Amino acid sequence: MTTTTGRVLVPEIALRTPQPQRPWFTIEHTITAGDTSAVGPVYYARLIDWQGQCRERCGQLGAPIFSSDISGDYAMLTQSCSCEYLGELYFGDLVAIRLTVLWARMHLMKAEFHYHKINTPGQDGGHLVARGEQMWASARRNADGHYEPCPWPRELADCAATFGADISRAQIEDTGLQHAGSQR
Repeated sequence: MTTTTGRVLVPEIALRTPQPQRPWFTIEHTITAGDTSAVGPVYYARLIDWQGQCRERCGQLGAPIFSSDISGDYAMLTQSCSCEYLGELYFGDLVAIRLTVLWARMHLMKAEFHYHKINTPGQDGGHLVARGEQMWASARRNADGHYEPCPWPRELADCAATFGADISRAQIEDTGLQHAGSQR
């Protein structure tokens, strides 16, 4: 659907997508041939992969203790993931993948992703080509090897708060990230 403003037709999606007013973590990627299908546009699944890359890089910078203990008993599990494809990306395009954390409640955390086609590295804004969400769960491996919900490590909760996340209803572990050998 489009809306007319003067003589210019503006896609309605552009009218519903204001610039982010909260902090966003951004990675940039130049589209390669390996990202595209035989007919040219980017494979849809690559957008989901970029969500994971963005999340991991954000964690490396904002929660380095958590990131350094990735093989331990604690895990930040992806409970759900979505991506709404709004426009095409092609070989050579530059895309900014932006992540913000909306909230943390109990042992769950919700993040939002925006994908903007940009013209130059570091450009603010750009043309919104996709958006997505992920729901994460804080979990710890029990003695049987299964994951159970657990409070968020303080470092991860603080990282989420830097992006404007409401953490007032989150379960937060104040002792920091426990390493694998200290949990039993």
